[in-house]
Amino acid sequence: MSANQVNITQYMSGNAGKGSKLPTGTNKVSTNIGSAGAGKGSSIVQILSYIFAIFIVIMVILLFIHFFITPIFKLRPGSPGIIPIPGLDDGKLFWNKTNAGQIQNKDLPIVSQTFGYTMNLDVFIQNPLQFARHPRIFFSRGATRTETPSGDTLLGILSNYNIVAGLLPDTNDLIVSVLNKDNNMESIVIPNIPVQEPFRLTMVVMEQALEVYINGQLMRTRTFSAPPKSVEGDIYPAAGVEANIVKVKNLKIWARILTTSEIREAKPPLSKNFDNTPMPATSICGTSINDNMPDLDKVNNTFYNVVGR
Repeated sequence: MSANQVNITQYMSGNAGKGSKLPTGTNKVSTNIGSAGAGKGSSIVQILSYIFAIFIVIMVILLFIHFFITPIFKLRPGSPGIIPIPGLDDGKLFWNKTNAGQIQNKDLPIVSQTFGYTMNLDVFIQNPLQFARHPRIFFSRGATRTETPSGDTLLGILSNYNIVAGLLPDTNDLIVSVLNKDNNMESIVIPNIPVQEPFRLTMVVMEQALEVYINGQLMRTRTFSAPPKSVEGDIYPAAGVEANIVKVKNLKIWARILTTSEIREAKPPLSKNFDNTPMPATSICGTSINDNMPDLDKVNNTFYNVVGR
């Protein structure tokens, strides 16, 4: 081998001598950069793992405190707790974006229940001076109207119902009634309810009692003489001429009995968006009102007398 020749075998794998050196080049630099990148990525993964582990430990501690010491998570509006958890409200809302209308029983969360439920309803008494000979119904479930109304009670105009809310014939007193299995009315009357001012009506129907709340405050409790009658059916708001007396919005139904705190903090908030038409200065009295008629001209033998207020 001449002096100008180079023995390349010393650079080959496995043949490099103890004192041999690889040529300086990019291979060594690339190796160093790759090692640095891998180290940085490993550090990020470790940090995220630590954060996740700390989060799990905190959640375990909070859950232990929630279930065994004191509530931490507020699962529903009005329920005890500190941290609200959205998306767990089990009520079903109607009439919040549309005008009040018929709701079929199959669409209700209480489709097969005649008690053990709670209802919220935003109410606006627009014209309580439009009197009648019978209660002026603005909300009902499963109501069956009689062909010939008689008397001044709910059973004079309805032969069957689960729950009914309305005004008495010639006052601004509210009546809420449940029909029991013996076909007797179980009613609550709240005198002098707000007029020309929205309020929230809450009705809690239990197996043995009825509760009525106004703006989250318990007004009356009625203990039943017999359980509610098994009446299921569609829900109706006021119709015909009675739609000019009372307007309703934000019907919300729960298939359970709400606590008082849940009733007070129930969502959505009370609606203020009603057509606040001024109340007339004189009263109007009709001899007959039929909710099934959309127009007063279609009600037979009906007339109005304008009398002093």
